[in-house]
Amino acid sequence: MQIRMAGVTHIGRRRKNNQDSLFFDEGHGIGVVADGIGGRKGGEIASTLVVEGVRDVFLGSDVIRHEEITPFLASAVDQVNTTVFQFGRANEGYAGLGSTLECILFSGDMVYVAHVGDSRTYLFEDGHFFQLTLDHNVENFVDRGMVNRDSLADPRVRGSALVKAIGLQSRCETDICRIKRRPGQLYLSCSDGLSSMVSDKEVAAILSRHAGSPAGLQKAAEELVDTANAAGGRDNITVLLARVEGR
Repeated sequence: MQIRMAGVTHIGRRRKNNQDSLFFDEGHGIGVVADGIGGRKGGEIASTLVVEGVRDVFLGSDVIRHEEITPFLASAVDQVNTTVFQFGRANEGYAGLGSTLECILFSGDMVYVAHVGDSRTYLFEDGHFFQLTLDHNVENFVDRGMVNRDSLADPRVRGSALVKAIGLQSRCETDICRIKRRPGQLYLSCSDGLSSMVSDKEVAAILSRHAGSPAGLQKAAEELVDTANAAGGRDNITVLLARVEGR
């Protein structure tokens, strides 16, 4: 089974700079999306450190056995978190910089997704569209009883505020899921510049229109970005698509 990948990152229509970063390597079956935390100085630095850090750890590693993938990803994210956290502490004016992380890795007959923050990874398979990740924000954590709103420093904090992100603390727990790889699967990792502007139904329709054609991945990625911009483009938009091909 082969992996085909395509990706686009765009500044959007409202922001002055792009704080998203994107990396993918089709041959190695790895892709990373990172979204610097909006409103904080150095968001683009944080997302770049995340993407380059994961890339360098992965490409600089020896052969990894399949049973070692999960601890490897957890360790890689921990290293990247330390890099971003220490950068914020060492550089005046950048304290508190941070980023989300979506890392998708294809190894053997499995697909691994490492997730921190409110960027997302979805699976489109057999006409069904699933969100694989849980947004690490106040609303979700309170709803699930993982955080008591009264315990927050400011109980009026917005529900969309992040509870977890790369670089905010000295340690960062990573959500990692594993999925059996099957031909025809299409994975979408994206920043919230897409998910906050385009409904799941519309995303699935765009993927369905392009999923089967040879050039479909790039066309789908571009149409997703164009659709988010047409809806207002309030944030930076990054899209990474990965399709499993073969029998």
